[in-house]
Amino acid sequence: MAATTLSETGPAAALHFEIPGCSELLRDNDPTTFWQSDGTQPHSITLQFPQLTEVQTVALYLDYQQDESYTPKDLSIYAGHTTADLQKVLAYETEEPTGWVQLDLTEAHQGPLSLFTLRIMICSNHQFGKDCHVRQVKVFAPHRPLALDQLRYTSLEFKMASQIR
Repeated sequence: MAATTLSETGPAAALHFEIPGCSELLRDNDPTTFWQSDGTQPHSITLQFPQLTEVQTVALYLDYQQDESYTPKDLSIYAGHTTADLQKVLAYETEEPTGWVQLDLTEAHQGPLSLFTLRIMICSNHQFGKDCHVRQVKVFAPHRPLALDQLRYTSLEFKMASQIR
């Protein structure tokens, strides 16, 4: 199933961090920049959407080659309507990742999750590191075809022009 990224096609999410002002580093499409946690583990990234949002996949750009002990190892995803009712929906362990780590939320839940709040918890790092680096975060929704896509052409002339060759 194809997916569209919420950061480009849906409402902008409000991101909350331990260090204010770092949310732009996770959404700047530049894998050379990163958000660095500060404080005790677990570290968290919380996304709050202004409306009920379907989420299919969460993707994190991690780089063990550059970050070593700052690279997240054990991740958990929590979802809910508010920060008070978050439920754990996925636990994932990375193994020296370099590039995009895609966390599919549909496998355990037979479809996308409907939520207002999404929390990414970094429970531990490689080499027992304390703080972590996350270079990018993207959240994907399921692809929904437009109503116009359902129209079927009946004339031969329109059918010939309906596809690019």
